[in-house]
This record gives sequence, structure tokens and C-alpha cells, in this order.
Amino acid sequence: KQWYQRRVRASNKRTQSSLLASTGHMTQPSKSLPVNKLSVTRCKNLNSRKGAKCVVKSLQFHPGSTIGFVAGYAKSLDLFEVDGENNKHLHRHHFVNFPIDCAKFTADGNEIILGSKRPHFYTFDLHKCTAVKMAGIRNRPNVHYKNFVLSDNGEHLGFQGHEGLFSVISAKDKQLIKCINHRTRINCSSFLTDNIILTAGQGGFCSLWDMRTWKPISDFQDDGSLHVTSVAHSTRHIAVGSDSGVVNIYNKDDIYKSSSKPLRAVMNLTTAVDRTVFNSTGELLAISSKELKHSLRLINLHSLQCVPNWPTSNTPLAHVSALHFSPNSGYIGVGTTKGKALLYRLAHYPSY
Repeated sequence: KQWYQRRVRASNKRTQSSLLASTGHMTQPSKSLPVNKLSVTRCKNLNSRKGAKCVVKSLQFHPGSTIGFVAGYAKSLDLFEVDGENNKHLHRHHFVNFPIDCAKFTADGNEIILGSKRPHFYTFDLHKCTAVKMAGIRNRPNVHYKNFVLSDNGEHLGFQGHEGLFSVISAKDKQLIKCINHRTRINCSSFLTDNIILTAGQGGFCSLWDMRTWKPISDFQDDGSLHVTSVAHSTRHIAVGSDSGVVNIYNKDDIYKSSSKPLRAVMNLTTAVDRTVFNSTGELLAISSKELKHSLRLINLHSLQCVPNWPTSNTPLAHVSALHFSPNSGYIGVGTTKGKALLYRLAHYPSY
């Protein structure tokens, strides 16, 4: 479509450093991130022009262009131009009988992968603005498609299944590569590197898998956790959220030890953590729980403390159901169970 091609051409005119900064974890951390106060300004809701009252399950910013999407139980994928003022609606695609549980941009930004409880998933081509239905994995009824992860290098998709099954699929041709079995039910997972997968779930068990041999290389018990419910990683840290609301922050190198101990246990939430998201510099961590209203916190990784001044009791968060930082951390998007995609500007970061 012309709107997407225009956005890509505009992105291509940026400097080399700006383009690199807008992808993955390539941005360098800032030593001047304030510890005691973070300037946060509310912008116009990202989906103010095309909002729905259904749960927002996914909200993401494009890795190389000022485009964001909102998706959820309204069965629609809505794309917007992110400017914080108008947030122009660019495109809507409705999926029949497909309430969206999970959606993510691919690493190159050319596609969006969408998953649901249905026995199939979709890919959405941003150039053609068309969706393609992808059949489920043959002879693998235990695989479900409502929760998946993408590798940072863009080569792999990982789908969590029943009874500890984790299926790795080629992101290019969507064909099954390998299935591995976690020791308990998997609740969350992450591609830590191009070759290492982290799976975690019931019992607080976490396993690291080497994709070159497809064998586990390390196991550790999340400190004090009964069940792990969310994981995230940056270049330096691993965040592990649990059903009790505790988020343990580990040094990334330490998790290869069976006796791993966290650098800090964040205890500011009291119900199951379902979102843990690092910003691109790895110096901010957003955590949330949808079970209680206003259950969102930002953690400053320099101090390992919660940002004290935001959110406040007056921040209209309601029940948080989705989180994402823009590529250069200029914005944080917050999806809610009321169908709103809240948008906030982080003034410390000068660009999108």
C-alpha cells in the first residue's frame, strides 16, 4: 500500500546511526537517566480514532518507522502513524472468528505475525496489506498459537504448547524446525541469543536450550517463585515475573548457574505479572499485571529501583493488558482491557 511505502521511504532518508538505533537493542544506555524522577507526558491515545471496547492484547511500534499497531479481542488489526498528536489511522484489517491473543512485528518490519487460540495463525504483509492464513503444524495437536516469541535476528518463531511443548518454526517459510519439551507446563519463553532459548513456567523452573544441539545446557529455579509467568531480556539483564507479583532481575551471565541469585527482587506488584518489557537501551524495565487496576511500574536498571513519580494514582491505566516501548524509547504504549491504547512520551529520550 502507498501509505506504508511512503513511511519506508521516509525512514530510509534517516541517518545510518538513527536507523541502527531504531532496531533491537543497539542503542547505547544513557548514564544520565534520572533516578528520582522521569518526565512522562500523556499523549493522545494511539487508537483514539478507531478504538473498540474489547481487550487490547497487543500493542507494538514498528522497528524502523513511526508506525504502531493495536490488536486484540475485537478481531481487528489497526495501524497508526505515531506522532503523539493526531496518530492518524492508516489501515484496518478484520479477521473473521479470530480474536487476537498475540501479535508482533517481524524483525525486518515487513510482516506482522498474529496468533490466537485457534489452530492456525496469520501473517500480515505490510507492503500488500494482505493477510495469509497459516495452517497449524501437522500432527502436532498439542501446539497452540495464542502465545509466541520471535528471535531478535528474525530467523525463528517459537510457539508454546501444552504439557511443556515448545515448537521452533522458521520465520521465513513457517516450517517446523524442532520441538523441545520443558520439564513442566510452559508459561513464557524468550530467545536470549541467536542460539539460546529460555523456557519457564510451572514450579518456577527455568531452562536454557542450545539450538545447535537442541539439548538443555542449564536449569535454574527462579528465586522464591512458585510459578513463572513472564520473562524478558536485555543485553545485560533477565527479568523473571511470577504469579505472586515478584519480578526478579538477574545478571544475564549468572543464569547459566544452577544456583542463580537475582540482583534484586522487585516487590511492587501483588498479583501475577503478565508483562515484562525492557526498553531498547536496557535501562528501563516496564512490568504489569492485568489482575488489579493501575498495576504498572517502571524500573530504573541503573538503581534497580522503581521510578517514583510515575505512574501516579491519577494515571488512568485501569487494567493493563499490553506494553511496548518505541524503538528509541521516546514513547511507551499501554494497552488496557477497556480497549484503550494509551500513549505516553518519555522526555528523557529525544526521538521515537
